[in-house]
Amino acid sequence: MKKLIAILFIPLVMFSACTEDDSTNNGENTEPTVPPSSTMAPDLSSFNDDSAAGERTALIGNWGYAALNVGIYTGILYKHLVVPVTAYQVTVGTKGYYNEETDLWIWEKNFDIPTKGSYSVKLTASVEGDDVDWKGYISQSGEIDGFVWFTGESKVGGESGSWSLYESPEEPTVWLTSEWTAEDDSDMATATFTVEKEGDNMGSSIKYESDESAELDRIVTIYDASLDNEVVVMWNQTQAYGRVMSEAHFEDTEYHCWNTDLIDTDCE
Repeated sequence: MKKLIAILFIPLVMFSACTEDDSTNNGENTEPTVPPSSTMAPDLSSFNDDSAAGERTALIGNWGYAALNVGIYTGILYKHLVVPVTAYQVTVGTKGYYNEETDLWIWEKNFDIPTKGSYSVKLTASVEGDDVDWKGYISQSGEIDGFVWFTGESKVGGESGSWSLYESPEEPTVWLTSEWTAEDDSDMATATFTVEKEGDNMGSSIKYESDESAELDRIVTIYDASLDNEVVVMWNQTQAYGRVMSEAHFEDTEYHCWNTDLIDTDCE
């Protein structure tokens, strides 16, 4: 009888050992969810109008005022910080691999930026339990050798996190930070970007939100620290109509609207 119990007990011990090993392998070695690109650079393309006629009518109206305020942040993201932003965007959707020697998940990609040249990025993720530390190493042949242009933290499942974007290899200080949350099964996120660079815009922020079920499915709330003023902009991402509110500019707390042609219209 004792021998029978021992025989039955052996598989249980082996199963337990295998389960512990599997648990260990699925912990820090689990591939983390790469945060969506909107956590670092939201899509604000609705405020880029290429038509001359549109510019003449819109720049003096409600859309123009909204575009002027949004333009401060698009200028930072897509001009001053275009290298780290582009570097991260090109890694999203690429296949990562696990390096056992460094205990890091790694994504690598080459990319080009018009007028700036060719670059390469190595995005690394260090996983400890439910937490992930991200680093973006960017290189340019003969110019930049693995400069950490952005860092971040997130949950392994991609539910929330933060980014810090640095100015340049010559000025390695944080220019912009992002605190974000992401929804399940969505490539969009809610993110608040804050200017950390000293100057007129320091402390200013823009909060970007999306709600696919809403008619006006994009919202940005802009705080201008230099004027102590808040601007709320809501728009339809597909058709480009929307509305803006700014007590300092319009001298009221009402929304002021524009249509699909970016021309002022009454709000319904």
